[in-house]
Amino acid sequence: MRYLIDGYNLMYAGGLIPARLGPDGLRRVRTRFLNDLADALGAVDSHQTTIVFDAADAPDFPHETSHQGLSVLFSVDDENADARIELLIARHATPKALTVVSTDRRVRQAATRRKAQSMTSELFWVELDARKERRKTAPRIPPALPGRPAHRELSAEESAYWLEQFGDLENQPETKEALGDDSHPMISEADIAKIEREVERETERL
Repeated sequence: MRYLIDGYNLMYAGGLIPARLGPDGLRRVRTRFLNDLADALGAVDSHQTTIVFDAADAPDFPHETSHQGLSVLFSVDDENADARIELLIARHATPKALTVVSTDRRVRQAATRRKAQSMTSELFWVELDARKERRKTAPRIPPALPGRPAHRELSAEESAYWLEQFGDLENQPETKEALGDDSHPMISEADIAKIEREVERETERL
């Protein structure tokens, strides 16, 4: 789990909960919110996100379900969503890798005690909007044309985009653990050129 989100708290920060909203209206707004959240986070982060909603009863969903990769929990068996979030923080195996999204002081203090990151719902909403804008302006890399090599030089804009997305990948604990410090020697440009020539020769034989 990378993100742990107070659901209705974030919806309120985004202005999605008007003063008067019946059960059917709330269900529709919540579903639309989950769709938009999954789209803004993207497939990878969605599968690492848990979102908790307050609920005296949750007739629309099971108490725990998945929605477009998001893990969705209703705090039916808890005092409220804050209590469930605090429990999830306490049980998290690697809290330093966790970001808790809530404006509630009690929840943020629980995150701080376990050295997890915390972010207000208002600030996280701004980050979601920024993600959407980056996705709109992200360069599209077209597929290789038939008869043309699949590799090509990236433009400056494309390089900047991919560096932003994955530039810190080598510093992630999971990456270091998988690769080790010296288990994978660097490959030289000459080696790469040799491999490319061999692939081209094999392609010509087909």
